[in-house]
Amino acid sequence: MANETVKGGGVTKGILIGGAIGAAAALLFAPKSGKELRTDLARKSSDAADYAKKQGALLAEQAKSTAAVAGEKASAIGTKVQELAAKAKEAALVHQDAIKETAATAVSETKEAIADVKDHAQQVSSEASRHVDNIKEEAEANKKDAQASANVFKNDSSGAGFSN
Repeated sequence: MANETVKGGGVTKGILIGGAIGAAAALLFAPKSGKELRTDLARKSSDAADYAKKQGALLAEQAKSTAAVAGEKASAIGTKVQELAAKAKEAALVHQDAIKETAATAVSETKEAIADVKDHAQQVSSEASRHVDNIKEEAEANKKDAQASANVFKNDSSGAGFSN
């Protein structure tokens, strides 16, 4: 909108300047007496000055109006930004509290899970130790059985021999 005013002001200036130059050229080259020429120049200058004043007043009024509208819009935007900032802050606080609660719950549940895992690990370790002891006992018993069988086999084979 501001660019339109500037462009319009440039066009208006161009028209005024061009009109003044054209009028002056027309008066200077027209076949009139000096007194008539001076009177026409004074009238045309006065007309051009009046037109420039009117256009200047019109442009000033448009500039004031545009500035007022821009001020109103800037104020409305500022108010809207403040409202949005307040809502964002409120939402952040609400979410912050929810995040804190969720984090506290997660920490508590994690601690409970760690304790459960430790208990289970101790149970597994204890059971594994019992199995290892049982395996050792069975291995020792199997070893004794194997030695006894070997001794019997040794005794049988040394005295009687094998027959096919």
